[in-house]
Amino acid sequence: MSASALILVGIIAGGGAGLLAGLIGIGGGIVIVPVIYFGLLHSGMSVDTAAHVAVATSLAAIVPTAIVSFLGHWRAGNTDIGFLRDWGPAIAVGVIVAQLAAPHVRGSLMSAAFGMLCIPFAVRFAAPHRFQPVVDQPPGGWFRQFAGIGIGATSGFAGIGGGILTNIVMTLSGLPMHKSIGRAAAAGVVVSIPATIVALLASRTLDATGIGSVDIVLWACIAPAQAVGAWFGAQLASGIAAENLSRLLSIALGFTGVTMLYSSVM
Repeated sequence: MSASALILVGIIAGGGAGLLAGLIGIGGGIVIVPVIYFGLLHSGMSVDTAAHVAVATSLAAIVPTAIVSFLGHWRAGNTDIGFLRDWGPAIAVGVIVAQLAAPHVRGSLMSAAFGMLCIPFAVRFAAPHRFQPVVDQPPGGWFRQFAGIGIGATSGFAGIGGGILTNIVMTLSGLPMHKSIGRAAAAGVVVSIPATIVALLASRTLDATGIGSVDIVLWACIAPAQAVGAWFGAQLASGIAAENLSRLLSIALGFTGVTMLYSSVM
C-alpha cells in the first residue's frame, strides 16, 4: 500500500471511528487499530512493529476524540467530573504499566489478545435484555481500584480507549446504557493522555515518520477526522434507543475481534 493510499484510508477510518466513538462512548481503537495494523503490514512493516505502532498511534489519536466525545455526553447530562475523580487515577496507573510493558510483548500476541477480548463483549451487547445488572451501583473501595487498573491495563495493551470495558462495568452495575456510554467516553480521556505520553517517550522510534511508537503522519490524518466524527456521534447518541446502541457496539466488536484473531495466526 502506498503512503498516499494509507493516509486516505486513515482519514476515512478516522471519521468512521469518531462517529462510532461518539455514539457508543468508545475511543475508536476497535476501528483504528486494525486499519493501521493492516495498512502498515501491506506497506512492508513487520508484524511486531506494525502491532506496536498501530496500538500507540491509535491511543494518541484517541486524545482529541475522547475529549470531544466526553464534552458532548457531558452536555447531554450522561457523564460527570465525579467519574474522572473516582476512577481516573487507577485507570491511568493501569495504562502506564501496560504501555511500559508493551514493547516487550510480541505483536501477534497483542493482536490475538485484542481479538479474544472483543468476542465475548460482542455477545454480551448483542442481547442486552438477557444480561441483568450484577449490582445496583458502580463498585467502590478497593474493588473500584482493581477494576480501574484492569480497564487501564487492557486498554494500554490493546490500543483502545477504555470505553468497552467501562461500558461493561457500568451496565453490569445497573447504569442505563446512555449513562454508561457517557462514562465510557470519560474513560477515554484518562486512558489516552498518559498512554500517549509514554508512547511518545519510547526509547526508540519504530518507523520513519514516528516519534517513539506513534506514527505522526498517520496521527495527523486520523485524529482530526476522528474528533469531528465523535462530535456528531455524541449529538446523535441521545436520540437513539439504548438497545440499538448496544447492538451497534456488538457488531463493531464482533467484526474487529474476528479480524484481529485471523491476523494473529496468519
